[in-house]
This record gives sequence, C-alpha cells and structure tokens, in this order.
Amino acid sequence: MDYITIILSIISIFGTASSILFAFLAFKRTKKEDHKQEGKNEGVLISDIGYIKSSIERIEKTLEKLEEKYDDLLTRLIKAEQKIDDHIKNQNIHLNLGGSVNERDST
Repeated sequence: MDYITIILSIISIFGTASSILFAFLAFKRTKKEDHKQEGKNEGVLISDIGYIKSSIERIEKTLEKLEEKYDDLLTRLIKAEQKIDDHIKNQNIHLNLGGSVNERDST
C-alpha cells in the first residue's frame, strides 16, 4: 500500500467518525432544547389552568351573591303582591257592604 492511500484512509475514517460524533452531539442538543420548550409550554398551561380556576371561583361567588339578591327581591315582590291583593280584597269587601272608597279613607 502506498503512503498516500494510508493517509487518505485515516482521514476518511477520522472524517466519518467526526461526522457521527457531530450528528450525535447535535441530536443531544436538539433533544435538550425540545425538553426545555416542552417544560415552558407545560408551565404556561399550568399557569393558564390556575387562572381559569380562579376566574371560575370568582364567577361562582358572584353568582351566589346574585342568587341571594334575587331571593331577597323575590321575597319582597311576593310580600308586595300579597299586600296589594289584600288591599284590593278589602276595597271590594268595603264596596260590597255599601260603602265607598272615599268614605273609608275619611274615617
């Protein structure tokens, strides 16, 4: 074998080994960056879920307050309707007995 052939063989073996090494290192680096990006994405998702959860809790509290106000308003409306019905019935009874509304107010 010739001296040049031996040198070229060594260079080609070294070149092949170095290209495999560089490919492996690039793969590891890309894998590391992918894991880092996945971690960031997961952190963002967890943060967003926490924000959504707190928003839902605020909405539930607001709904509870609105339900209380609605119940109070409904109770007041029922009482007002009962008083109006009682007032109308009393007027009808008074008118049926022969009196007038004006006489009742004056006494």
